[in-house]
Parts: sequence; structure tokens; C-alpha cells
Amino acid sequence: MKNSLIGVLMACVLGGCAASPVIAPVAPVAPIAAQDVSKTPVSPTLVAAPDEPSRSPAGPWVGAAGASDFVMAGVSDTVLGVWVDVPTGSQKTHAPAAVALVIDVSGSMAGSKIDNARLAARALVDKLADGDIVSIHTFSDEARERVPPTPLDRGSRAAINRVIDSLEPSGGTNLFDGLRLGESRSFKAPSTHPVRRVVLISDGVANIGPSTPDILGELAARGADSGIQVTAIGVGIDYDEHTLNALAMRSSGRLYHISEPHELSAMLESELGLLQATAATSAVLEIVPAPGVQILGVDGLRSEWGPDGALRFQLGTMFAGQHREMAIRVRVTAQVDGTHPLASVRFHFRDTADGNLDRVQEVVARYQVTSDHVAVEQHANPKTQTIVSTQEAGRAALAAADSLNKGSYESAEKELAIAETKLRASAVTASNVVDRQRMIVAAGKMADARVKTRAAAAAPPAARPAMRSPALDVNAAAVRAMGF
Repeated sequence: MKNSLIGVLMACVLGGCAASPVIAPVAPVAPIAAQDVSKTPVSPTLVAAPDEPSRSPAGPWVGAAGASDFVMAGVSDTVLGVWVDVPTGSQKTHAPAAVALVIDVSGSMAGSKIDNARLAARALVDKLADGDIVSIHTFSDEARERVPPTPLDRGSRAAINRVIDSLEPSGGTNLFDGLRLGESRSFKAPSTHPVRRVVLISDGVANIGPSTPDILGELAARGADSGIQVTAIGVGIDYDEHTLNALAMRSSGRLYHISEPHELSAMLESELGLLQATAATSAVLEIVPAPGVQILGVDGLRSEWGPDGALRFQLGTMFAGQHREMAIRVRVTAQVDGTHPLASVRFHFRDTADGNLDRVQEVVARYQVTSDHVAVEQHANPKTQTIVSTQEAGRAALAAADSLNKGSYESAEKELAIAETKLRASAVTASNVVDRQRMIVAAGKMADARVKTRAAAAAPPAARPAMRSPALDVNAAAVRAMGF
């Protein structure tokens, strides 16, 4: 199944956006049994799957809960909430990285943008570990390889930095060939370097070669199948956020909005810190429906169908403290009283703290059959409620960003209000401090944008302030709230 992006973008990252099903009020599936089957061939002891992120690497990192402890007898559509919380206490063992730095050197990058791009690239090269592999690629009218994949040491750093210092801007923006070149080098990285990252810096809109968010997002998605994630960095206010959203979200990577070029070095410093805190590589989530359960799909996330109606998500490299979540639409045919499994959720990954050992953790979400609507409504699972609200808020915020770009201030304010309300509700129901703070920060971004939107709408047309920067702030906050 080919998935499309959320919103306008969602009209372009992470399935096909089917009409929303009738969703049962979000409530906890009966106690979840969790197991880690990674290090022993025999059946392990079942332990409770936490709603809180695990405080110990030895505990389960994955959790799942349906929309209610109870499901109505007969056929009904509901939601399965799934999340991964990599413990902050994970051992921070360095996992060798292969990083392809892809830099826009089109004419619009002249001045402070290219100056800061050079500074940031040098900082990244200087601070990556000896033995990590770096390649440097640029794109303008065409893509060029400036430095082939090179293991870092004292001598190679100096040579690479001399190349970086020589970069000068000119020409157009052939983003497709630049991304394709960077991904091809990452794809050929040796198995000794499991962390594979393309870091792309751009300030503009692709105008040479294939240039739609769908096409560029699909290129990133193909890289993700080989464990390559894209860190997409938009500099200034003229870049195409729909494309960069697609690159980050379709590859399970990250998006950064840099309003001022001088912020670039600090952002890459943050990205480097994440790479150095790698806790898992080759991470995959597999959702296997129980008998009588059909997975309908998931909105806004790239997924692939497996045997017997299972759904798989490529998560790639994950770092200590990282959170990922999704709300999966399912259809349940419940005809027999009692407690039944809803789905098995299996988290496959390679543990960097244990010599890249292949591991699997599993949780089983369950439900009880009832004929009482009140029982369904009264058993809300806070974690799943937070996930559903967050995804809905993200979609509303992305729509608001598009409305701001179009000057549709009334629509933008309504969409921002929806996003802010849902995010604040999520903060109230959040089952842990990390989720709560994430929601509060995102809600604050929506509130700030609403103030600016009202001011713009109230001003005479000739005096209305530009809303491009607030639109990009809202877009970035929405993508970040959804975990990218």
C-alpha cells in the first residue's frame, strides 16, 4: 500500500488518508502482557507493559492499548494505540555512523546562509568520532560529490574541511539528484556502520528535476527500507516545508526549521548528540492482528503490509529518550463473551549496548466483549487518548500552516484553535511527564500563532504582516509533536 502525506503534506508524508472511521471513545484495553523474547529461545515470563517510559533498558520499550477495555459485541471500528519509549537510561554506546551531508549551494544560499552552512558542516565533521564515515555532496543545477565516503581521522578531517571551505553558491535547486546521490553513498556503507543518516540543508524550492513532495518523499522512503534516515533542515523562510516534511517523515527521520542561518551550528550540535546516544538500529514495529481483528490502516505514516494482514513500520535508528507513537485503525468482530487478544505488537531492533544483538520485544493488547455502551465509554486509556488527540492536533496544525500560507486567516485560526485544544487536552490526560511537556510546548506554539493570526486579520490589507514565518513555526511544531 502506498501511503500519502498528512494534510497538504499529509496530502503528500507517513497511509492513504481514508475517511475517518467511527472510533470508540479511547479507553484502556485490559491489562497488557509484555515480553522480551530477544535473548532466550524459551518463552519468557510475562510482565506488565508500562504506560510510563521504561526507566531501565531491561524493561519493555514498547507498549500498546486499544481504545477501550471493552468492545461492543458484533462488528465495530476502534483504535489501537502503539508507542515506543526508548529509556533515557539506555547505555550510550557509540554506534559507528555513515553520514552523507547534502548541502544546497544554489544561488539563493549566498551570503550568511552559505557561511553558516560551511561552519555547521565543519562542526559536524570535527565532532563525529574517529572511524565514522562522512561524504559531502552539493546540489545546484546538478548534484556533485565533493568528498567520497571517507573514514574520519585527523588527516581526513583537515582535507574534508578544506573542501567545505571552498563551497560557493550558484545556479538552481536540483534537490532530487542531491538526495539521490547522498542516499546512494549511505546505501553502500559497510555493515560495520549501522547508523546511516543523510543530513540535507536547503533554503529553497526544488526547481530542477523531479520536484514534487510525493516523488521526493518516495525517494526518501526507499532509502528508509535500507535503514537510511533523513534529517531535513530548512533554512530561512523560502524553503518548501511540504517536501522537507516528506523527507523526514517518510524516512522516519527528523525535521528542523532554522529561521536564522546562525542557528544552524547549534541544530547540528543537537543532531550530533542524538547520533551519539544511539540505543537501537534497524528498528521495526510489527502489528499482528488477532483472530477476528482486521487492521484498516494508519493515517499519516508510511507502512507496509505483511502476511495475514499484519502492518510493519520502519523506525530505523533510535536514540536514548526517543518517543514514537501511532494510532492504528482496526475493525473488531466480537461475538464471544470474555477477554480476547486484540493484537500482538512486536518491536524488532538491534541493541547497540549488546553488540548489535537482534532483539524482539512483544506486547499483547486485549479487550473484553460487552453489550453496554457505557462500559466502553467509561474505560478510557489515557495513553491511547493522548496519541489520538496528538495525531488529530498534528493534522489540524498542518492544515493551519497551509491556511496561513494562503492568507486564509479565518480558517487558520479555527484550525489552530482545534490543534491547541487537542494538545492541551492531551497534556491533561498524558500518563507521563515527557508526553505532557511535549504537548504543552506544541500547544504554546499554536497559541502564539493564533495571536499573530488575529493581528494579521485585523490589520488593513496593505498593513498585514507577513505570516510565512509563523506558518513555518506551526508546521515544524506539528511535525515535532508527531514525533519527527
